[in-house]
Amino acid sequence: MVPSPIRPVLGVLAAVTLSAGFGVVPQAHAQVPAAAPVAPLDRDGEISRDDSRPALLPEVARALNQRQAELNQASVEIAVAERTQQVNEFAKQRAKTEAATRYAEQVEKLGYDPKTTDPRDIAKAMMLKVYEWGADEFTCVDKIWTQESNWRWNAENPTSGAYGIPQSLPASKLATAGDDWKTNPATQIKWGLKYIKDRYGTPCSAWGFKAGHGWY
Repeated sequence: MVPSPIRPVLGVLAAVTLSAGFGVVPQAHAQVPAAAPVAPLDRDGEISRDDSRPALLPEVARALNQRQAELNQASVEIAVAERTQQVNEFAKQRAKTEAATRYAEQVEKLGYDPKTTDPRDIAKAMMLKVYEWGADEFTCVDKIWTQESNWRWNAENPTSGAYGIPQSLPASKLATAGDDWKTNPATQIKWGLKYIKDRYGTPCSAWGFKAGHGWY
């Protein structure tokens, strides 16, 4: 078979076509649609939330104001009450302190505790406070006045008229110790101890004399 002269020509044309890009069919690319433009926000037309709220009714406003006033008044009253309580407590404490001071001054002045009711205890306190006489000297006082009156403030000698715990003779001498000498054991004891001090020096010296003479 004789080669056809057309084949070489066709081969050259095919090569030229491929090199020039005519042999490839271009593919269609999908087009992405452009985003729709966004309209700008119209903020000028917005209304604030506070401005959009309805105004309080006058009755509600008055009620709220009244309630606030009541709360304020209650706070003031509580503060005043607390302050008053503090002042009262301070006054009570001060009064108690002043009373204790006055009582101590009274004990100092009398020489014994005014609450004491037993005449023997009154005598012990006076002896120690005023004369610095201890228990040994009280023993002698106890012997003397037990025999004289048995420590009775209203004891009276029907014969001589001697009166009271120390048996003062005459009885009116007791008045130098106080106006209540007829009924107050402390006044009588005060006078009797001074009498013993002035006349005998000590209770035991007075007892020594009485033991030998029957009187003092």
